[in-house]
Amino acid sequence: MSYHIIHVLGHGSSLSADRGCLVCRGDGVEKRAPLSDILAVIIAARGVAFTSDAISRIVSNKGIVLHCDENYRPCGKTVPLPAVIHQDIFARQIALAPAAADAMWERVVKAKTSNQAAVLDLYGAAHTLREQALSGKLDEGNAARHYWQRYFALYGRKGPAARETRVAEHPVNQMLNYSYAVISAIIHRSLLAHGLNPELGIHHRFRFKAEPLLYDMMEPLRPVCDLLLLSYYRANRRKDIGLWVKHVAAELLEYKLTMTDGRKFKLITAIDRYIESLGGAFQRGAAGEIDFPLIKGPDNNGEGK
Repeated sequence: MSYHIIHVLGHGSSLSADRGCLVCRGDGVEKRAPLSDILAVIIAARGVAFTSDAISRIVSNKGIVLHCDENYRPCGKTVPLPAVIHQDIFARQIALAPAAADAMWERVVKAKTSNQAAVLDLYGAAHTLREQALSGKLDEGNAARHYWQRYFALYGRKGPAARETRVAEHPVNQMLNYSYAVISAIIHRSLLAHGLNPELGIHHRFRFKAEPLLYDMMEPLRPVCDLLLLSYYRANRRKDIGLWVKHVAAELLEYKLTMTDGRKFKLITAIDRYIESLGGAFQRGAAGEIDFPLIKGPDNNGEGK
């Protein structure tokens, strides 16, 4: 199957459904994509009009609609209702013991740190992330500060001074946030497809209009977005980095990750295997069952592509 992530960037565009396809019209151009192949539709323009049929057909096919403001910040999400909640997994999500949750989260943080280390390794940046991860005393906050300082230095004078999250002003941080929004839609879709409730997390706590499990599971995948954005910037130094919004979906869909067991898959399949293994971990309360998608560093046959 050929998956699609549709970016709507033209102001005043319209979206409708016709004969099994999503139809996007704007600036005198009509584009079509099979509804069954759509992972997400990302609205990053003003005045976009949907037919109700288009929205219902997208979510009925397990797609997600992500709404962004004029600065490409996600501001809303239209998601399908879970077709099936796996009752056993759901019960175990609710009853997850604190010790089991802590063990799962420790593995998530180590996978994230390993992927951050791989990003820096691929660009020859000196760091101590692997040593921190192996020390048994990994401090997530210190590791993050260590990573961002060295990661942003790879952009030279055009790099931001610090990481901005919700209200980012620097273009690099804006594009990172946009990339995270795209990958979050893919992960959200997989959580629902595997019968998991995104509102029951292992580390992040529930709050209104939040999906803690989604935020938990995103952590090891964020460095993939970091790597792809940096690669794009290095190859297009004279271009506006804001043009990344036109490329991020295609880059993500083609990127390959190596699972914990050594097998390599494109990102969509890797995420599905990752989330499926999470369901098994919940069922058996075994953190070691989670199969993480990993970026391969220069000492491991390249960067995963």
